[in-house]
Amino acid sequence: MSLNSSSSRPLRSLVLALTLVAPLAAHAADAPQLQLAPTDDPVVAKINSSEIHKSDLLAAQKQLPPQYQQVPLEAIYPQLLDQVVNNRLLIDAAKDAKLDNDPEVKDKLAKLQDRVEEEVYIDRILAKATSDDALKARYQKSIKDAPAQEEIHGRQILLKDEAEAKAVIAQLDKGGDFAKIANEKNPGKEANGGDLGYFTKDAMPPEFGEAAFALKKGQYTKTPVKTQFGWHVIKVEDRRAAAPASFEDSKEKLASEAEHETIDAKVAELRGKAKVEQFNLDGTPFTPSLKTAPAAAPAKNPAAAPAKK
Repeated sequence: MSLNSSSSRPLRSLVLALTLVAPLAAHAADAPQLQLAPTDDPVVAKINSSEIHKSDLLAAQKQLPPQYQQVPLEAIYPQLLDQVVNNRLLIDAAKDAKLDNDPEVKDKLAKLQDRVEEEVYIDRILAKATSDDALKARYQKSIKDAPAQEEIHGRQILLKDEAEAKAVIAQLDKGGDFAKIANEKNPGKEANGGDLGYFTKDAMPPEFGEAAFALKKGQYTKTPVKTQFGWHVIKVEDRRAAAPASFEDSKEKLASEAEHETIDAKVAELRGKAKVEQFNLDGTPFTPSLKTAPAAAPAKNPAAAPAKK
């Protein structure tokens, strides 16, 4: 990334914007400092009696948007150093203004402390629920409780209209090769004979899944299958029992479930012990409205399904 390119202007804007949205590592107490050996952590600026080190810049870089966290420090050095210096000057000026007892400062500090205490409290009650042992136990239970699933190895030919799909089925009825026709009808870099790999029924749109799982090994649909993506002709190459996802592949989902359940249970416990009264904006008794039903998950496009071997 060249600082002489047109990208330098938006970069300066991004760095400057940090003054408004987040503190840079102007003081050691404001951000965790990177552990660098003295020889690797030289002084890069001096302001009156205080010093700014390379580690301060590295910590400040961590506050930047992700695309700028990975670039070499040298590429953003001048702008970032200027901003860290500006940030230090503003903080020193605020301290010189002796705002320690200012009501606004106290109010914001109190609110910040509330958020930090809440965060630490939540982290601690989640630590046990999301430990490796707890997640492994949840994984084993999910495998034991999950109903047996079947998956099929399928192929498809995706057409724009029903007439074209019926013409393809007529070709297949006359002995046409499914994979060859799929490549002809669906050309491009992803042309692979329409191979969708192995998939479970619920991994596809309902109409597609129902039609595919009604077929036996070696069969193809005799009537076109309509989904939001177009008209499909489907063939089943194989059927087998679906293997459960590995613990590592399931870990993130298991942790998310454990976090939600743990927090929900803790909030329910706290509400059960507390006297909570809620009112409308006009002060009249509050009557909770019916919850809005969650939006349905978007249907998956069979054409985009990764082949599972």
